[in-house]
This record gives sequence, C-alpha cells and structure tokens, in this order.
Amino acid sequence: MLGFLGPRGTHSERPARFFVQHGPLAGQEARAYASHVRVLDALESGEVQQAVLALENSLEGSVLVTLDRLASAPLQICAEVTQPIRHAAFAVAPIDFLQVTEVRSHPQALAQCRENLHRIFPAAAHIDMESTAGAIAYAAHAGDPRVVCVGALQTGVDAGLCVLQEDIQDVADNVTRFGLITTSDRRVEIPADVDARYKTSVLMHLGDDHPGALYEVLRVFATNGVNLSRLESRPTRRGLGSYHFYIDLLGRPRDRGVAAALDEIATIPGFTMRMLGSYPCFALA
Repeated sequence: MLGFLGPRGTHSERPARFFVQHGPLAGQEARAYASHVRVLDALESGEVQQAVLALENSLEGSVLVTLDRLASAPLQICAEVTQPIRHAAFAVAPIDFLQVTEVRSHPQALAQCRENLHRIFPAAAHIDMESTAGAIAYAAHAGDPRVVCVGALQTGVDAGLCVLQEDIQDVADNVTRFGLITTSDRRVEIPADVDARYKTSVLMHLGDDHPGALYEVLRVFATNGVNLSRLESRPTRRGLGSYHFYIDLLGRPRDRGVAAALDEIATIPGFTMRMLGSYPCFALA
C-alpha cells in the first residue's frame, strides 16, 4: 500500500501513480490521505508501507513538514520524481475578478501563485486548505462564484468548475520534487533507467559551534569532487542556535569521490551524520 496527499486530483497523485506502475511497486494500491501529516502518520504506523510526499518546490523551497519528519522519524528516501506544476484558478461561474472575496488552495500552491493572485484578485483573502483538490471540492460545494480555488486544470474541469485563468503560477518553470519514502526497515529498491542520475541525502549535525565548522564539511566535499545540489539548515528544536543540515549530493556512496568524502567527514570530531537515502531520480514531462 502506498499513501499520498489526496483527495484524488492533487499534484501528488501523478507521481504516486508513476511508482505503482513501475518496478517492485507495480500493482499496489494507492491510498489518498487528507494531509501531509496524515500520510506520514500512516507510514510510521504501518498502515501504508510507502508514501509519496513533496520534498521541494522550485519557487517556494522545501516542504518543511516532510523535511522535519525525515529528521525526527526512522524514514528514508528510496526514489525521487520531479514534475512540472501548473496551476489554474476556478469558480463555479464566471465573475468579475474584483468581486472575488477569497482564494483557497494548499499553502504551497497559494505561495507559488502569490503575485499573480494579488494582481488578478486584489480584494481576495488567501485561505489555506489541506490540498489543492480539497480546495476545488470546497469551491464546488460552496456554490459561490466569489470563492475561487487554485489547483490542477483537469481536476477543476472534472469538478465542473469554470476556468477563470490557466497557468496562474508566478513563474512558468514551476517544478516540484516528490520523494518515495519508506520506514528504515522496509527499504524498496527502485530499478533506475540507464540514464537516471543518483542522489544521496544526508542529515548532519555539526556538534560544537565554532568558526569554520560548516566549512570543514564543505571543504571535504569540494576536494573530493562531490557536487552538492542542496544545503539547508533547520532548527534541531533543542534550543535557539542549534541546527542540523540537510545535504543532497550527486552520486552514490559507492562512488569513489562520495565514499572518500563521507569516510573523511565521519572522522571529524563532533560531527554526526545520518543517511536519509541514496536513490535514482526520475522526471515526468
């Protein structure tokens, strides 16, 4: 069983379908949940064995609820898929845009369309929903054309809503990374295509805070020719000024440069490092 952010018609459903149609997950059932937190809870409880969750958006950065749970729970990333994200705005009927009073969607979708939404619907309040598909269902049920929702074009059309504006995202090249996530004792080996690149994610805590602490780690990656695709700090929740770092690097631990870098970092006093996964990366058109 594989969990994803629902209801049906969210942007998470397509990468979920990708994984249940390929490799060892082929034929599995995909179950929709009402929020990212509920998907993660279902994964940790064993209700589902895998989950597809958004990791990062090219406009708004990391999806923090996923990132923080990777740090606090025994979870790992088994594969990644990226897909373009296109948003449309809908209402139950055509309306003067100046009369729109609220725009509803998932917080990430609202953030990815923030500038255009303020320009097109200047009088509207932005209201967070658990998912884009949930916002579409809400607008369809409310029956008030002053309530606009933002989500996937086909989902809104299927709900019988009127398309007010297509491609409402602030930047045309809007892409989200989704991770196939499992618990540490249920690793799934996803076979990569010949051309699939590999990425390795680690969580690192620098230990004592001293000048050049982060540089010590970055220097090791640089001298071993390892390219980093992401470096992000998050609070450890152990007190103000205490951080750990999420690092994505291109390559696998068995690659010579990556192996040498990870081995050297492990010898630096005060550093702790946890592997979050080494996995193939796919892209949907």
